[in-house]
Amino acid sequence: MSYIAIKHAHVLFVVLSIALFYTRSVSRVFNLQFAKNKVLFISSHAIDTFLLVSAVALIISGGYSVSEQPWLIEKIVLVLAYIGAGVYAAKTSSQLNRIVTIGLITAMLAFIGKLAVSKAAFVL
Repeated sequence: MSYIAIKHAHVLFVVLSIALFYTRSVSRVFNLQFAKNKVLFISSHAIDTFLLVSAVALIISGGYSVSEQPWLIEKIVLVLAYIGAGVYAAKTSSQLNRIVTIGLITAMLAFIGKLAVSKAAFVL
């Protein structure tokens, strides 16, 4: 598969993953039954798996060396932080903590997007 095809698939998975994350998060904030929907839960995890697989495929097919790409290291760290914060937001019983965490996740997603587009590191 060509780099461009993998990149387009990756972007599609990004959009779907973010849409499903906010759907599940808003459902939890407003205590909607939708948050407990098995299809939503399973599809969210499946999309996230495809997203990570496409990310690895992009790194390999693009010939990126993670150790030589500071922006990629930052992106990976932010993605791991996003996953951790998402788990916390899903499991916390405090609505205030959930809402604040969703706000922080929104900022993380903005930084991840900026890194993906600019390929310029913020810190490293």
